[in-house]
Amino acid sequence: MDKFEIRRQRLRQLRDERFNGKASALANEIGVDPSYVSRMLYPEDKKGRKRIGEEMVETIESKLKLPTGWMDDLVSNTNIPMSYNEEIEFSGSIKNGIVEVIGEAVLGVDGSIEMMEQLSGWLRIYSDDPKAFAVKVRGDSMFPRINSGEFVVVEPSRTIYAGDEVFIRTSSGHNMIKKIGYDRDGYYQFISVNQSHAPITMRHTDVSQISYVAAIVKSSRYIDASELPQ
Repeated sequence: MDKFEIRRQRLRQLRDERFNGKASALANEIGVDPSYVSRMLYPEDKKGRKRIGEEMVETIESKLKLPTGWMDDLVSNTNIPMSYNEEIEFSGSIKNGIVEVIGEAVLGVDGSIEMMEQLSGWLRIYSDDPKAFAVKVRGDSMFPRINSGEFVVVEPSRTIYAGDEVFIRTSSGHNMIKKIGYDRDGYYQFISVNQSHAPITMRHTDVSQISYVAAIVKSSRYIDASELPQ
């Protein structure tokens, strides 16, 4: 994944989490036209896409009071930090949450994963998808996007768009993490996350589950089931 795709993912995260999915609100905050934000969010292969250059990165981080470099770092500091030196008044309580870890998986070649032992634990991370789950991964085949020992958070209820990273389960029971290239005419195209393998095309009937990959989370957020209050 190149720096422009990382920035696109970060911009989408800002739109969804800080501006409730409204590109117009994000555009107003950083001082650009809403259509420009929409074009910055286009996937690489969509005509009219605007790449997020260095000047725009500086503008976004400055206007939204984000740490320098936040737009270029998709793996660490997953959550959007609060603005520096701001007084913030919350209405109600801050959203805390946990997501269940359903198992451990070994990363194979070309984004395939083999589910292993069942884990009994949780991640300290909020998701508004009640069906969200996490999988701990082992292996380096998807480095640097996913490091061995990190957790992949999956949100099955989230709408998926071209360019999104997805968790796939085939009808034959195989699991993969890929990027979706397109969904049309009864076929999916899946692209290697680290672009080290050729794209693959699968019929809808050959895919039993395709779910949005919401976050890659460090192991420090893991909680063993025995540590949760009863």
